[in-house]
Amino acid sequence: MRGSLIAILLGFLLPCTSLIAVEEVPIFSLMQSMDGVSVNRSMLLYAGTRESYEKVADKPYAWNRMEKENLPFSFTDQTFWVKFSVRSPKQENPISWYFLLNNPGMEELVLYKKVRIENSESWVEIGQDVRTSFLHPSFLIETPSDTQEDFLIRASSRRSVILNFQVWTPKEFLTRVQYENILLGLYFGAIGIMLIYNGFLAFVVKDSSYFYYVFYLLFYALWQLAVSGVGAQYLTESTPQSWNDYLVGFAFLSVCFSLLFTRSFLHMEREAANWKNQAFLYLSGFAFIGFCVSLFPSAYSAMMRAVSWYPFISAILVVYASVTRLKKGFRPARYFLLAWSVLIVSVLVTSLRNLSIIPDSFMVHWSAQIGSGIEMTLLSFALADRIKTLEKDSLQARLENYDNLLRLTEIEGELKVARELQESILPETLPEVPNLKLSVRSEFASSVGGDFYDFYAVGKGKLGIFLSDVSGHGIPAAIIASMVKLAFSIEVRNHEDPAEVLRNINRALNGKYGKHYITAAYVLVDGETGRVSYSNAGHPPLVIVRRVSGETREIFLPGWIIGMDPNLKNSVAEFYLEPGDRLVVYTDGVTEARSPKGEIFGFQKFYKLLGENISLPGEMLAEIVFQTLREFTGNRKHFEDDLTMVVLDFQPAPEMNPQASLLGVTSGFSGKQ
Repeated sequence: MRGSLIAILLGFLLPCTSLIAVEEVPIFSLMQSMDGVSVNRSMLLYAGTRESYEKVADKPYAWNRMEKENLPFSFTDQTFWVKFSVRSPKQENPISWYFLLNNPGMEELVLYKKVRIENSESWVEIGQDVRTSFLHPSFLIETPSDTQEDFLIRASSRRSVILNFQVWTPKEFLTRVQYENILLGLYFGAIGIMLIYNGFLAFVVKDSSYFYYVFYLLFYALWQLAVSGVGAQYLTESTPQSWNDYLVGFAFLSVCFSLLFTRSFLHMEREAANWKNQAFLYLSGFAFIGFCVSLFPSAYSAMMRAVSWYPFISAILVVYASVTRLKKGFRPARYFLLAWSVLIVSVLVTSLRNLSIIPDSFMVHWSAQIGSGIEMTLLSFALADRIKTLEKDSLQARLENYDNLLRLTEIEGELKVARELQESILPETLPEVPNLKLSVRSEFASSVGGDFYDFYAVGKGKLGIFLSDVSGHGIPAAIIASMVKLAFSIEVRNHEDPAEVLRNINRALNGKYGKHYITAAYVLVDGETGRVSYSNAGHPPLVIVRRVSGETREIFLPGWIIGMDPNLKNSVAEFYLEPGDRLVVYTDGVTEARSPKGEIFGFQKFYKLLGENISLPGEMLAEIVFQTLREFTGNRKHFEDDLTMVVLDFQPAPEMNPQASLLGVTSGFSGKQ
C-alpha cells in the first residue's frame, strides 16, 4: 500500500519538476545602438566539469537563469557553460556586433554557434579569425537580417571568475577601446613616472624607505599589468595564462615591499612596543615565502586563495601603525594613513561592484586604478614630507650647536669668512729650495679646520717646515690657527733655532685661546748638507724613510704642548738625511683615524704604507695615504679629525756626500726664556 502511494506521487511530481527546471533560453534583441549593454539576464548558466559541448548543450535540468549583470565566482576548478540566443532586426543588410566578456583575466573563452547543415543542427566553434585583439575576450559577429542565432560559451580560469557579457556595435566598441587604452596609458604612464622619479631620489637620498617604495611600485605595476591584461596584450603578446602564472607572485612581492616600506617610513624599530616591528618583519617574510611557493604549479591554487586575504591582514597592521605614529606627532603619517585608506576604499568599491551590490559606473569601474593612483601620489607626498621633516630636524640640530641664536644664513656667512681666513693663512705656493722636493696634502673634518702649516726659506739653502694642530676643528680652531700663523711669521724671522721659535710662540699665545691646546713641530732642513734640526711641542714624531731599504725610522722627541706653561719645556734633535731619504711630518688625525668598528689606524699601518711606496713621488704617496684612510674609515664624507701630511724628499746632486749618521739629541730640556 505504502509502496504504491510513493510510486503514484513520484509519477506525478517528476513531470512537474521538469517543467520547473527546464526554462526556455531568453532571446536578446540586437539593436542599432547597444553601448555595452549586459546580456547576462538573457543567458542560462551551467557550472560543471569539462565535458563535450554537444553533451552540455543538451542537458535538460542543469541550466539556471543568470539574474545579475555581474556574476562573481570564487576560485574554482569548474568549467562554466553559458548559452544564449540573439535576434537581429529586420533590415536590408546583416548586422555586425561585438560580443565581449568584461574580464581580462579569463584564461579560456570558447564561443560556439549553432548552425544548420543539411537537415541537422550542430554546434560549431567560432574560429580565431573573428576574435578581436583586445584586453578583454571579444568576438566580431555578423548576423543576417531578421534571424535568430544560438550561441554556447565555455569559460574557465584559475583566477576568480566574473561573468559580465556585453554587446556593442562596431562604432561603440572602437570608442570603448580607444578611451580604455588612453586611460590605462595614463595610469601606467603615471606609475612609470613615479618609478623613475622615486628611483632617482632613492639613489640620491640613499634612504631605505625610497628603495622599498620603488620596489613596491614596481611589483604593484607588474601585478596591475597582469590583472588588467595590458601585459599580455601589449608587452609580450602572449596569452593571459602566461601572465597569470606570475600574478600571485607579483601580488605577494607587492605586499612584502609595502610592509617593509611602511616599517621603514614610520620608524617602527623605534617603537617601545616591539611586537609591531616584529609583526611587520614576520608578515613581509611570509609574503616572500608565498611568492616562492607560488612558483610551483601544484601550489598555485592555494597561493591564489592566500593572496586574496593576505593584503587585508597587512592593511589592518599598516593602518593601526599609521594611527599610532600619528598620535605620537609624526606628521608624515597623515599622508600615509590617508593613502592606504583611499586604496582600501577603492578595493572595497571594486568588490561591491563585482558582487553586483552597487551598480557599475565610470568611477566605480575604474575605482581600483583611481584609488591606487591617488594612493601612490599621496605616498610620494608622504615621502617628500618625511624628507622635509628630516631636513627640519637636521637644521634644528645645527642651530642648537650654535646656541640656537644664529640663523642658517648667518652660519653660512661665518663659514664663508672662516674659509677665506683659512685660505689666507695657508701658503699659496710651495717654496723651491735646491735638493729639496716638497709635497703637502691637507683635508679638514669640516668646512674649516685647526691644522696649520707654513714654510720659511732661510737664506738660499735652508727650509723651515712648521706644522701645528689646534685641538678640535671648525671655526674656533681656524681662528686659533690664524693666531698661530701670526706668531710663527714673527718669531721665525727673529730666531733660527727650532726650539727657540716654539718657545716664543708659546709665550706669545699663552692664555689667549681658552680651553684649546696646540701641538706643533718645527723642522729646519739644510738642502746642501742634509742636516736637520727638529723641535717638538707635543706633536707626533717625525718619520724618516730610507730610499735604499724602504726602512722607516721614527724620530721621537718629547716636548710640552703649547699652552701648558709660559715656560715651554722642549728640546732639539739634529740628524742628517741620506740622498733619496724622505722626511714625513703629519698631524695625529692620520694615525688616529678610526674604522666603523672603532679600530685605530695606528703608527704601524702608517709606517708600513710609507715604506712600501718610497719609490713614488710625494704627491702620489699623499694621495695613496689619504685614499687608504678613507677606505679604512668607511668612505665617510668627512674624516673625524683634520688631516695634514707634509712630505720632504732629499734629492741632492750625485757628487754630494752628506753625512749619513743619525745624531742624538744635542740640546736637552730647557726652560730658557
